Amino acid sequence: MRSIVVAKFVPWPPNSGDKRRTLGIVRALRQHGPVTLCAFEGTDEDPEPLRAEGIDVQTVPLRRRPSDLIRSLLRSRSLTAARFWDRDLASVVASAATSDADVLVVEHVQLLDYARRATAGLRVLDMHNVESLLMARMAAAARGPRRLVYAAECRALRALERRATGADFVAVVSDADRTALRPVVDHPRVVVVPNAWDEPNPLPPAEKPVVSFVALLSWGPNVQAATWFTERVWPLVVDRLPDARLQLVGRNPTAEVRALAGPTVRVTGSVPDLDPWYARTRVSVAPLLAGGGSRLKILESLAAGRPVVATTIGAEGLEDLVGRGVLVEDAPERMAAALVDLLTDRRTAEALGRRGAEAVAADHSWTAAVRPLLDELTPGRGNEAG
Repeated sequence: MRSIVVAKFVPWPPNSGDKRRTLGIVRALRQHGPVTLCAFEGTDEDPEPLRAEGIDVQTVPLRRRPSDLIRSLLRSRSLTAARFWDRDLASVVASAATSDADVLVVEHVQLLDYARRATAGLRVLDMHNVESLLMARMAAAARGPRRLVYAAECRALRALERRATGADFVAVVSDADRTALRPVVDHPRVVVVPNAWDEPNPLPPAEKPVVSFVALLSWGPNVQAATWFTERVWPLVVDRLPDARLQLVGRNPTAEVRALAGPTVRVTGSVPDLDPWYARTRVSVAPLLAGGGSRLKILESLAAGRPVVATTIGAEGLEDLVGRGVLVEDAPERMAAALVDLLTDRRTAEALGRRGAEAVAADHSWTAAVRPLLDELTPGRGNEAG
């Protein structure tokens, strides 16, 4: 089976949820035949480790040329789709996806236009999020001009999602996303391919009462989450536990996030290795107020043996982990109380983190996650496995 995958970025290093999912899909397909990955290559990406695995990586530099932005914006009406349209990448995809390609996988609905000139036996749209739902939630939580921009983008993304009817299969990350997608486009072949994590490696218990929010801190929902948590929840924690410290760890923090730094709050910016930061962490948080899909950073934290306190939206798509490494609280007072309990009870925090690591190993491996998709793409696999 020869596969073509179109992605936003080369998924190496796999330092974001987007890249982790893309890497999991690419590696799963590679086990069943040649794979060509077509993606942008920025200063943070390195295709050579993937080429060493036998993956054919075809890249173009990320440049947002005005002509491409205008062309895509006129066609799609979507700002987020326009940011990732590049005529050179379109040519790379068209050259790779020729008549002998069995499968074309497009990562994200915003990249769907790249399938227009491509030839392949089966077409798959992998939806990391139901993007229109994500944008609707951001609009609901925003104020002023931002709310109008998010609402307009929500409408544009909903129109793009309706075009998913042109795909043979649509992959979503959870049953919740499948349900959310149905009113937009009732596609007959929607496959749940959950986010996953391989090889949990629990770290030794943390010595100090440190909380971490690990995320891409330039992405709107994460910025909103970091701001809400630091301003609404964290002061309640520090009032009860003055020695507590908060780490906001992640790439490209916006000015709004950097301004959150203070005597008990550290904003790290990009870090070369997350292990030292998780080693200092007793509890992680996923305090999202808007979002879609499921949070790979929750799986990453649990794989490191660190329990997570999340909002309902933060834990969405990973509900099976609630009580198995994850606690859910939405009210600032209740979230603060849950954090104080774990920060002051090291044994309970350690035990909850250990249960989380065991749950990730048992139920959230990439091998298990991609099996439903591979069963659809390679008829007979399911029967053979049974």
